[in-house]
Amino acid sequence: MSSYEKEVFESIFSELGAQKLIEVDSALKVYYGISNEGNPRLSFLTTVIPPKMDSTKLLKVVQGKETEHIYWTSFDLLESTAKQVFYSFCSDLVNAVDGITDEKKALVYLKNRFHIWKSLFKKSSTVISAEQIKGLYGELYFLDTILAGKYGINDAIRSWSGTDGMAKDFSKDLNWFEIKSVSVSSVSVKISSVSQLSSEVPGHLIIIKLESMSQMFANGKSSIGEMFQSILKKIDMDEMRELFLSKIQTYGISLTDDCCSEKFNVVSLHSYLVDNEFPRLLEGDIKYKEICKVSYELIINSLERFKEV
Repeated sequence: MSSYEKEVFESIFSELGAQKLIEVDSALKVYYGISNEGNPRLSFLTTVIPPKMDSTKLLKVVQGKETEHIYWTSFDLLESTAKQVFYSFCSDLVNAVDGITDEKKALVYLKNRFHIWKSLFKKSSTVISAEQIKGLYGELYFLDTILAGKYGINDAIRSWSGTDGMAKDFSKDLNWFEIKSVSVSSVSVKISSVSQLSSEVPGHLIIIKLESMSQMFANGKSSIGEMFQSILKKIDMDEMRELFLSKIQTYGISLTDDCCSEKFNVVSLHSYLVDNEFPRLLEGDIKYKEICKVSYELIINSLERFKEV
């Protein structure tokens, strides 16, 4: 079975022209090209009626019948700013049907994979704050550069528990990590709730200092979109790719949103041991039942004695 990387589609779509066949070991024939409207297009040809798939604001699905036993399902990108995500989308769809010799089964795989990606091609109605952008970037950066090396990419993704509504951002076995991304000039870090640093077992507070950069800054891992691509390239299991995409979706943003292109430079990343000696608030410290939510800030320089090598 071959592997079709995102860069393959980035290259071939740079050659504008009529649809061309891609060599894929699949019951479905796969073509790439440019639609009549001038949009990049990925098409799948079948001899059976394909399941219906709906368009989004950024991705147009065109399905039609050419002859009695020739059916087309085409995906057209409607906005050029989403090209990088579209190339990864193409790579993932083609790899989903590669090696599947049963046509109906391949169509099921195609539809299922499309639905996983579908929300990433919607115009987001969610207003995401600057702090949330930094937060998501920091979590992706930590997953990609630290946890993937420590646990492997699959367990790193499984450990990403904050996306599931858990108190800690990452947890595996008896280890947990709470990620805080702050501006390089920040002197304090905000703990949004008592539960974030509360645990009977020691854990780790990760403070990442970020510097905002211009769009000309390019180190390959400076934005949410680039971190997404970096992590996706490391994944070689279909079910893990689906899990990663589903976790991204919980943030309610589209990878084509402007916020996903904001550039950052990681100035520093430090880990602090959170144990019984660490200055934190615990549930038992709240003496009044009338208090339902508590947040507090820690002075970063005062945490030096808890810094881990």
